[in-house]
Amino acid sequence: MSSEELADTIAAVNAKIDAQIAQSRQLAQESARLETEASQTMATVTSADGRVTITARPTGAIESVRLQSGAAADLASLGVTITETIARAQRVAAERVLVSMEQTLGADSPLVAAVRQDVDTAFPQVGGSTIEYR
Repeated sequence: MSSEELADTIAAVNAKIDAQIAQSRQLAQESARLETEASQTMATVTSADGRVTITARPTGAIESVRLQSGAAADLASLGVTITETIARAQRVAAERVLVSMEQTLGADSPLVAAVRQDVDTAFPQVGGSTIEYR
C-alpha cells in the first residue's frame, strides 16, 4: 500500500468515525427530547357515562380524579367506573409516549417493541374479565 493509499484509508476511517460521533450526538439529543416529552405527557380520559374523569401519566401515576355531581348515586358501579377509567387513562398516556418513540426511532425499533410489550403488560386493555397491574 502506498503512502497515498494509506492516507486515503485513514481519511476514510476518520470520516466514518466523525459520522458515527455525529449520529451518536443526534441520538443523545433525541433521547433527551423523548425523556422530557415522556415526563410531561399526560392523558385525560372521561368514562363513557361522564361520571368520572381521570388524568394519568404514562408511568401509571394518577394526577387527578374528578367526579361529576351525582356520580355517587350507585357507589358499587362507581368503583368499577373509576377503576376502568384509570386504566384507560394510564394506557392512553403510555401509548402517547410510544407514538413519539415510533416517530423518532421507527416502528421496527427493538426498543419500541420492548416498551410496547411493557405497556401491554402494565396497562392491559380494559374490557377483559380483570384488570391487573404488575
